[in-house]
Amino acid sequence: MVLLETRDGRTIRASLNLLERSLVMGEMCRVGEESKDEDFVIPVHGIRSSVLLKILLWTQYHMGHEEPAWVSKNEHLSSENIDIQTSDWDKEFLRVDIKHVWDLMEGSNYLDIPWLYKLCAQKIAFYSQRNSVPQDSTYSKMIPLWKELQALSTEQHLEDLDIEKKNHLRFISN
Repeated sequence: MVLLETRDGRTIRASLNLLERSLVMGEMCRVGEESKDEDFVIPVHGIRSSVLLKILLWTQYHMGHEEPAWVSKNEHLSSENIDIQTSDWDKEFLRVDIKHVWDLMEGSNYLDIPWLYKLCAQKIAFYSQRNSVPQDSTYSKMIPLWKELQALSTEQHLEDLDIEKKNHLRFISN
């Protein structure tokens, strides 16, 4: 068992098995296993307890499941292809307020869980297509490269995305 100390000061006890999806947590647990303590505390101050609990629920459901091939692919997949390959459970899991999806995406990025991160990014990109999101909105400010999320569900070419990144970086550096 591992104790996870969150940003809001709560301590959550979790099984090592539940943390196997997180590349960061896997490495921290390997280091902590060398400790003589039965339970060791891992600070995860970049995530709130409510978000961590939701992520742990997701990892519990997917324990033993093989990661879909589209998660590790670098090539562009249409939102339709990803939607077809996404389980009904995952679709229902992400059927929450878009703010919660943002929080889950931020948490899965912090914990380095690519599968959940890409599911959340896909949901946000789909949301942005259906709902007009002004450039000055809270959501567009949360992710500096808004176009990158939109590219997950459009037929935009990677070269265009690279140009957008370069333009964004030039804008920030000025």
